[in-house]
Amino acid sequence: MDDQESRQTGGLALNGLSQRVLNGRRLLEYAWSGEPMTATELMEGTGLTRATVLSLCRDLVEAGWLRKVADARAAGRYVKGRPALRHAFCPEAAYVVGCDADEDVFTAVVADLHGEELARVRREVRALRDPGLRREELEALVDAALAAAGVAGERVAAVVIGVPAPVDLQGASPPPDDDAHYWSIANPGYADMFQDRGWMVRLDNDANLGALYEAADGAGVGARSFAVLLAAERFGAGIVVDGALLRGTRGRVGELRVLDMVSGVDAPHGLGRRTRWEIQRMADDGLLASELAELPPEDWGAEALLEAATRGDPVALEIVDRLARRLAPVVTLLTGLLDLDRIVLAGPFAASAEPLLSRTREILEASVVFRCPELVASTAGGDVVLRGAVSRAVDVVRERALLD
Repeated sequence: MDDQESRQTGGLALNGLSQRVLNGRRLLEYAWSGEPMTATELMEGTGLTRATVLSLCRDLVEAGWLRKVADARAAGRYVKGRPALRHAFCPEAAYVVGCDADEDVFTAVVADLHGEELARVRREVRALRDPGLRREELEALVDAALAAAGVAGERVAAVVIGVPAPVDLQGASPPPDDDAHYWSIANPGYADMFQDRGWMVRLDNDANLGALYEAADGAGVGARSFAVLLAAERFGAGIVVDGALLRGTRGRVGELRVLDMVSGVDAPHGLGRRTRWEIQRMADDGLLASELAELPPEDWGAEALLEAATRGDPVALEIVDRLARRLAPVVTLLTGLLDLDRIVLAGPFAASAEPLLSRTREILEASVVFRCPELVASTAGGDVVLRGAVSRAVDVVRERALLD
């Protein structure tokens, strides 16, 4: 298999498949973007003969992968002569589901094969700690999302679930390594869900999915080595080095439990959680004399803090400085070990993170030990895991097209 064919098949071994299936996959891959194309354009793009292209188009239309569209004359591309039939990819040929199975909130999205979102459902699961009940809740959430999208279960081809835990190639997380059994709660065997429905199910670490999205469509574009840093409740990183996502034997690459031993950080607690603690501490000390004091405690989050800091609130700026002094060692650790070009801060507060990133840059630039990497915020914000899950689900369908 040459490099081109390997890319077209996602690296799958295709020995034993008929030439017609291979040709069909080549044509479908070229047409996947959705732009209507004539047989001539498909011939030029795939290297296939006209007879093969026309025959495959008939088969793919019948199978629902392609559709006939207005002829080239009707589209204004011909003024005389015989109009050329055009075909376009059908993003409704199947549907995918992307899930962000966070510790506190479950979110499920239904999308077509161009990744266009049709419906989204979200549920709080903070109080739900039983693994079996969390599985039931996620399944119910997926069904609710499908109902909201008006998509029947038999139209679903793939589901990708992102979890805040290491995930190996079989979709399993390591045994619990602490008294809280956090990983068994974060991943209570999601990989074997939906098997009775015939869907392809993939499980991955949430930060890894974020990195896959950023590498293809986000802030990682143009960076050969970068990390996506999820920093809300816990620190976790999806790491791309020399263009490849790093995983490890047990999927533990990017797990930042090592922060327990990093001076100035002392725990993998994320910036969102730390923000609430810092505001509460200042309130307990009677020092919360700022616009933050006007907010109810349930709104003491990173977004409110960073927005106040943007407006120059002195208490907010003081807390931002403390957060930056926690973030800087994390950036130094990742950059020093992996020689990264860029760190992408992701999460719900990414859109308002510039005061934090600016102060962190100042701290890092004062260091003479390490080069300061480029620090940027994800434009996907809190959706980065979902977008990565949907994108990966579409890729799963694309890799398996015409093989089953």
